[in-house]
Amino acid sequence: MHTPLRLIVALGLLLPLAARADTRVDERHPLAAGGRVEISNIAGKVSVRGWDRNEVALSGSMADGLRLQQDKSTNRVRWEVIYPRNGNNGGATLELRVPRSVEVQLGTVSADIDVADVDLRRLQANAVSGDIAAAGRSAETALTTVSGSIRSQVSTQRMALRAVSGSIQAGGGIAGEVAAETVSGSIRLDAAQVQRLAAEAVSGSLTVGATGLAPGGKVTLQTVSGSIALKLPAKVSAQLAVKTFSGDIQSDAGQVERPRYGPGRSLDTRLGGGDGDISINAHSGNVRVSLGGR
Repeated sequence: MHTPLRLIVALGLLLPLAARADTRVDERHPLAAGGRVEISNIAGKVSVRGWDRNEVALSGSMADGLRLQQDKSTNRVRWEVIYPRNGNNGGATLELRVPRSVEVQLGTVSADIDVADVDLRRLQANAVSGDIAAAGRSAETALTTVSGSIRSQVSTQRMALRAVSGSIQAGGGIAGEVAAETVSGSIRLDAAQVQRLAAEAVSGSLTVGATGLAPGGKVTLQTVSGSIALKLPAKVSAQLAVKTFSGDIQSDAGQVERPRYGPGRSLDTRLGGGDGDISINAHSGNVRVSLGGR
């Protein structure tokens, strides 16, 4: 009995599909507190979650033609997804499980990064065109992307956020030292008590709030064409200095001054005991300083 021609053709079409089946990833390695985990991936997605085990686990899938390169030692684990030189239409979707008090370093190109439910010593995530979303706890945090956005709910005492054309949003208990900068994206920060807070944008707006300024603390906000809104508690103690070139200034304290000739506005006043320093500069954007609440 001869095999029908249609069945032969169908089998011929299915064989390439089977050859392109994804490769499963299932890797584990012991790692105690203080160790470091590194992940590098170009396309797809990288997720990180915490757990109460003294080991790291990497699971997920990789498109056909990709391979996982590993470098493991007692205190360091590094996984890198290797892509073929002739290109690949697929990527890798990976989930990393990490113990407490380790350092996590993530690097992607177009892959999104999603971190949640972690308690880390340090979190560092870098993406080119991928978005970064992070939540949990980390003693130190650095999130950087070029054209993607950053959304952070990480409770941390040292935070650095950088983007070029993407927006930045951060809350969830950031405190201590906070730095955020972007070129054409907007920045929104909702912080607890800060010692140092610096935010800078070129064409984006800044919306910043903090529940307190530590004694001797410093806040520096700067934009070129974007607006600035700062909200602090009424009991804040600092010297407040605000300058604009063509923008307006509104403040709950102090008197706005205008030069007799030429553009620009300025405000210089003392808040409370004047222990800290608050400096705000906007070229063509408006500035609003609100004092109230805690």
